[in-house]
Amino acid sequence: MNRRQFMKTAGLLAGAAGVWPALTSGVGAGDETKAGGAARPDVLFVAIEDIAPLMGCYGHPAVKTPNIDALARRGVLFDRAYCQAAVCNPSRASVITGLRPTTTGVYGNGTDWRRRIPAGHRTLPELFQAGGYETAICGKIVHHPRYFKDVSEEGNRREARMWDRKLPARSRGAKRPAKRPKAPRPDFLAKDHYIARSLRWGPTGLADAEQRDGAIALAVAKALRAKRGKPLFLAVGFHSPHYTLVAPDKYIDMYPPEKIALPTSPPGDLDDVPGKYGVFNTTDDKWLGEAEKREVIAAYYACISYVDACVGVLMKALKDAGRENSTIVCLWGDHGMHLGEHFLWRKHTLFENAARVPFLIVAPDTARVGAVCRRPVELVDIYPTLADLCGLDAGKGLDGVSMKRLLRDPAGPWKRAAFTHRGPTNRTLRTERWRYTEWGSPDKAELYDHQTDGGEFRNLAGNPKHAKTLAELRKLMRAGPRAAP
Repeated sequence: MNRRQFMKTAGLLAGAAGVWPALTSGVGAGDETKAGGAARPDVLFVAIEDIAPLMGCYGHPAVKTPNIDALARRGVLFDRAYCQAAVCNPSRASVITGLRPTTTGVYGNGTDWRRRIPAGHRTLPELFQAGGYETAICGKIVHHPRYFKDVSEEGNRREARMWDRKLPARSRGAKRPAKRPKAPRPDFLAKDHYIARSLRWGPTGLADAEQRDGAIALAVAKALRAKRGKPLFLAVGFHSPHYTLVAPDKYIDMYPPEKIALPTSPPGDLDDVPGKYGVFNTTDDKWLGEAEKREVIAAYYACISYVDACVGVLMKALKDAGRENSTIVCLWGDHGMHLGEHFLWRKHTLFENAARVPFLIVAPDTARVGAVCRRPVELVDIYPTLADLCGLDAGKGLDGVSMKRLLRDPAGPWKRAAFTHRGPTNRTLRTERWRYTEWGSPDKAELYDHQTDGGEFRNLAGNPKHAKTLAELRKLMRAGPRAAP
């Protein structure tokens, strides 16, 4: 589906979709939200975990996301947005600090990102606190410190101080057991291995608001309707569609597995890839049967539709409270996801499937309405952009660039490439046309032409016809992000 077809049909989808609670109108834009005599917009900062851009507004033909589609029609949708690392902790650390993994040294889930913040550098919520905002959080915004191998108590205290309020959200455990692979667990996976624990899917038997993300949506909706005296930076972290892939029954029922098409990859697809992906990315392909793969993909789609309904709850609360036109909405995913493409599953690869993320900004009176930006942007750009939109001084030292100019002119001049890492030595960059990847050194490279090979199946790095392009992209990789604008 192209953009024109989408715009014709998205309104019908939005009208057909409902949000489950009957939200009560509250005190809205008449609240006192002024600082220094100038009105400050509220910021609704919405993070979604493990979500690939498989949505109506991104042209997906099957996944139903009427609420996110409607939100995209109110602002700018970024078609080529990329994370700085396709795994949770380093990606979210880049967003919250405005710093790349190359600056913080955070490349994996076991590193305490709070210990790597340069002296004097403020996180995004700390910046808004200093600017007179109340900061509130509900759900997952950064990685939980229980996963850090070098956890810092001072880091725990600092993170707690970042938020003036933590909104409680009470949910229930699933009423139905999740499905598991029928085949025996592979010998190389310990019983408590993350893959063995997380490879589950299916209906929960819960109502929308009983499951975790629905409870988060209701708690945030209540906060959006409440009267307050300060401008608000409200961070919302939805967990779906993160493994385990479970959702209320009605969303699972939306996607019959027998109608799910499995991705196709050429035989020996990874033979021309100089790096190797391990059990994290290859186990699901070997462990699951074909019917189970369809079920898992269907459950992933269902989880996206469920979290879309949760987004709808937030948008209805904003509208009911009269805050729709005085609130900046920033919605982003921390990384993408493989669902069998290249015979790989999950995240943490250097392919488009894992690096590309959904990302949109609604900024009343600033952002072009219903626009699509095809420039390569990065999640690290969120920090300076929100600061710029709200008139806050972000200071020096940020690795990202404000996208305010792109919100006004989505086709305007911009940086040449977006950069993503898989550890400190393996990295990839994406221009508007090309993806160039290095596994430790330039002699172990991948080159893909998105004009002719959107699936990234043909590695052109060894093709003499593309030697000039390869040399230019190698030079850009050596120069790094600061040479990309």
